[in-house]
Amino acid sequence: MTAAGIDGHLINWLGHAGGALVFGMFLGLLLQDRSPGRNKALGAAGIAFLWNVAELVGLWLGSVGPYLGAFESTAFSFLPALLFDLVVGGAPVWAGRVGYGLSAAATAVHLAELVSDSEILHGAGLYMVAAGFGVLAVYAAIRRRQRALPALALLLLSLSILHFAEDELHTAWWVELLVHHAGIPLAMFVLLQDYRFVFLDALIRFLANILVALVFAGAAQAWMAKWPSAGLVGVAGLLILYAFARTRVQTLLTRLVFRREELSGYLDSLRGAGDEAALWERAEEQLRVYFGAGMAAASEGEVGEGAVLLGSGMEAGLGVKIGGGQIRVIRFGRRVGGRRYLSEDLQALRVAGERIREELELLREAGMQRLVAQAELRALQAQIHPHFLFNAFNTLYGIIPKEASGARRTVLNLADIFRYFLEADRTFVSVEDEVRIVRAYLEIEALRLGGKLLTELDVDPVVLGARIPLLSLEPLVENAVKHGVAARTEGGTVRIRVWRDGELLRVAVSDTGCGFGEKVATGGGVGLDNVRQRLRLCYGPEADLVIASSAAGATVSFAVPFPL
Repeated sequence: MTAAGIDGHLINWLGHAGGALVFGMFLGLLLQDRSPGRNKALGAAGIAFLWNVAELVGLWLGSVGPYLGAFESTAFSFLPALLFDLVVGGAPVWAGRVGYGLSAAATAVHLAELVSDSEILHGAGLYMVAAGFGVLAVYAAIRRRQRALPALALLLLSLSILHFAEDELHTAWWVELLVHHAGIPLAMFVLLQDYRFVFLDALIRFLANILVALVFAGAAQAWMAKWPSAGLVGVAGLLILYAFARTRVQTLLTRLVFRREELSGYLDSLRGAGDEAALWERAEEQLRVYFGAGMAAASEGEVGEGAVLLGSGMEAGLGVKIGGGQIRVIRFGRRVGGRRYLSEDLQALRVAGERIREELELLREAGMQRLVAQAELRALQAQIHPHFLFNAFNTLYGIIPKEASGARRTVLNLADIFRYFLEADRTFVSVEDEVRIVRAYLEIEALRLGGKLLTELDVDPVVLGARIPLLSLEPLVENAVKHGVAARTEGGTVRIRVWRDGELLRVAVSDTGCGFGEKVATGGGVGLDNVRQRLRLCYGPEADLVIASSAAGATVSFAVPFPL
């Protein structure tokens, strides 16, 4: 074999090994991408990877058999179709279908080689692909002018396919390099139009890790040669230093090459937000500035808690749990310069999500403290010597004849209710305690309304120990009695239900009155508004009362996480 032949053979080994490595890395990156638009790029990268592996197998075996040759020809028939679909972006639809139809026809010709002795089928299939996709590439350059360069790369790739239609392989190394392996950089150029930054990031980091590893491998070899008796100790120390150096190099790459700033400075600006609305506005603004991203359109499907990639454009989303089972999502659009969201960006989003949750908790705690302080102030203002008041209740209870059991029971219920109302230092109480006060209130109202008031109390024993905000049930019952039953001459029924529904504790109070009427639009009144405010402070802005009203009555309900 001539020297030129040996050089060409070596170039083929190196070229296809490099192609398998490059497309293999790119394939791995695409497999980590969960966006729906990755499938075309994934198919193209997969075919290119398998083509290079098949070429390496043929080089190792020394010849390309009919089946391996048919596989290579089929791969080279479908690769341009996928790349063409990526260039035109699926519009118009007929263009993509023409490309896939052309590839299918060429594949049928190649498969016919396996059962036919015709010598023209192999060349005919490749000429069909080269000519057909050459025309389609020119169409793509005219149709998508902003992608003229990828279309030109596709045209050159189509022309390079003619090289495989020849019966004899070129032996000059420069011919093999420029023609035989042209498909590797040309296909990668088309693929990297949408993934160039993510691939560059992975490639540079990979090469940096290899360089650091080589340096420390050389250091370890030198140590073993000079101090063989202390070899294990030195190698162990070098491994520790390698881990440290690798981390430092990656950090420097992140800051110097990829120009990613420290996230903490942006998150510190979240402090001091006056309310939750201002916090969300500030968080969205700062994170979009940090990532250099714009607003994103509504994403496909729902977004759960955490950081994810959304849509065909690989836009990112951050889901933050805000209480009551509700998740608020911040969506990010395309980044400046065509950069992609990498794994480090998603990690930064997760850190930001934790910080936002912390700030939300601080705001809610501060709001709860203000509410408690206001409640204490109101209690002090309304307080008329509580000891004197309870002594008066005890005296009244003592002078009521034992035969008047209803009056005596009413005094005890009043004492319990007043004592419960004055417990401003408690934020949460058990469902059992709240139900006890509801029973006491209903007994008093039953004496006043008599047969006009009918009650139904359905409380699941499982929820009795669960904790809910103080006075979150009693005002609902009081509202139902006052506005739903007492207002009607014929009276009515108040139904109270507390039960567990999966991870939620549900409370519903309904009556058979005339409904809320115009009060539904204003939230149902002061009493219900106080309950609504307690729920929002305890569980976030998404926690709210649900009011259903009609001429046949009304139902007020809410749901909070269970267990608490």
